[in-house]
Amino acid sequence: MRSLSLLLLAVGSVAQSDEAAAASTATALQRACADAGVANASALLAHARKLHNGDDGRSTKQPAEAAPLYAAIAAANSTSLVSLDDACAAATALGHMYLQGDGVQRDGERAYDRFQRAAAFGAPEAQYALGVLHAAGFNAPKDTPLAMTFFHFAAEGGSVGAQLALGYRHLLGVDAPKDCGKALLYYSPVAERVVSSAQRLRGGKLLEKVRLSLDTPLGGGGKRGADDDVIQYYEHSARKGSVDAQLTLAHLNLHGARGLVPDHARAFEFYSRAAAAGEAAAAAAGEAGS
Repeated sequence: MRSLSLLLLAVGSVAQSDEAAAASTATALQRACADAGVANASALLAHARKLHNGDDGRSTKQPAEAAPLYAAIAAANSTSLVSLDDACAAATALGHMYLQGDGVQRDGERAYDRFQRAAAFGAPEAQYALGVLHAAGFNAPKDTPLAMTFFHFAAEGGSVGAQLALGYRHLLGVDAPKDCGKALLYYSPVAERVVSSAQRLRGGKLLEKVRLSLDTPLGGGGKRGADDDVIQYYEHSARKGSVDAQLTLAHLNLHGARGLVPDHARAFEFYSRAAAAGEAAAAAAGEAGS
């Protein structure tokens, strides 16, 4: 009975300690928001990014001022004041700062810890960073299988760096089976993201793509049929919420490109999904095509 009482007292002490820590981090976050003149953690994260990277090149970068703001956001991840995405973004940014000595004293252990915390919640860029560290044996034990695991999950989450890393490895057979098909699957979403960005700048106009080969190094040779594996990859990414994939499939279905038969209803469906996620170009294209 005495042992049970002591156990309950210990559990109660831990709970009180956790509550006190959460209250302390919440207070620190609220103070940081007040000092920055912003209303919430999301606005504070945007403010920290402007300090860290400069305001569109118009102001001087102030990484030392951004670091404590990132730290306050990341530390408050157990409170209701910060979304998980914002906490992970702040922890990942802080990890890169510690890794590079950007505005803070360089500290490999702290960098790894911040990446690990964010990666545990599925943050793709943190997973990619851990993959790079373990692949190179930099501030972490060199562990190729673990690095490839981090790259895989980061690529699934949409990390461009991880997609390029795996595409390169499968293309040349570096620490992975040489497989041009898999290399294509990893390289394609990156290429499509570039095309989608260009299409946004052109107001949604389709950029027709051609396949290059040794026989036709400048392209040409007429349209080629759609690559089923690539289309399936886009559809898989679109179902997972990738706006770039949704926008790409919308363009392909609207214009009947890459061997697809024009399907305006399906194009409108993908434009609607992208528009619902806040993509302005998709909203405009969907209204024009409806």
